[in-house]
Amino acid sequence: MSRIRLGLIGLGRFAEQHLACLRDLPMYEIAAVCDLDGERSAAVGRELGCPAYTDWRELLAREPLDAVDVLLPEHLHADPVLAALEAGCHVFVEKPLAISSAEAERMIEAAQRAERLLFTGHVCRFDPRYIAVREGAASGAFGRLRTIYARRNNGKRYFDLYRRVNPVFILGIHDIDLMHWLSGSDVEEVYALAPPGAGGGQDALMAMLKFRDGLTGVIENNWLLPDHAPADMDVRMEIVGDEATAQLREPDESLVLWNAHAARAPVPASGAPVYGRAAGPLYAELRHVGECIIAGRPSPILNPGDALRAVAVAEAIAASAVSGKPERPKLNTKEENR
Repeated sequence: MSRIRLGLIGLGRFAEQHLACLRDLPMYEIAAVCDLDGERSAAVGRELGCPAYTDWRELLAREPLDAVDVLLPEHLHADPVLAALEAGCHVFVEKPLAISSAEAERMIEAAQRAERLLFTGHVCRFDPRYIAVREGAASGAFGRLRTIYARRNNGKRYFDLYRRVNPVFILGIHDIDLMHWLSGSDVEEVYALAPPGAGGGQDALMAMLKFRDGLTGVIENNWLLPDHAPADMDVRMEIVGDEATAQLREPDESLVLWNAHAARAPVPASGAPVYGRAAGPLYAELRHVGECIIAGRPSPILNPGDALRAVAVAEAIAASAVSGKPERPKLNTKEENR
């Protein structure tokens, strides 16, 4: 395979970012698109010169595809992912893989049965700042990791889009995955508080994560940034070890690492186009996925078992926010999914 015939399922807000990257990646041929909004689907199809559908089942039945890119709301991932795998397609699905560990396990098992590749879009793994921190942790530069604090708060105007689900599945899922990835340890127990939001739904969350190796994680999520805030997101992470500390911030895209001897600021992670062409973590992620599909090899970076573990922890956090008690992630996954 030299080019990947790709179908896009879901043409909402994030699809624009995917399309901007895919157009600049010659390994992909966008062969078909699908969205429930017929006008939107037809307009994108005309722009790309490809068939447009309003039903992903029809797309899978009619189009000879190598892979699909699933960009639907998180609670709608399972059915198209399972059907695409059964149809013989490799699948990229945006995070979270699912909103229950049971659904996530079904998808992983289906990929194994079909002998197809399954990728989940944990895009922060392609951000040079987080990569620098992970390399530092792996080299022992931090000593023993002690605490990781993660804030990922977003604009109030987005709450209506996401009130359907606990914010940990949209915002916190990034940082759950990053904590796993940076530490190499699994979460043993969580405790969360999520006061009711205005008009129903949960618009704020605080969670504490206890890791098996003694690391403590804290996650803060909310949809409460005012409309006139300087940016529509406030993202911070602080990694503290015995020997060094790192702090990352957005929207200024900064990273500072320091220890007893010095402080340094590695190259920031801008996703802005360069000379009119796509760049940044999402571009790198989709290029990596394409390279894996063409080579027929699993990704060493986007392991589906890691995506499952992130879902299981998010599920436990959402359960704790309701029960008011500590909860443990429920995992029945096989060791080869790790």
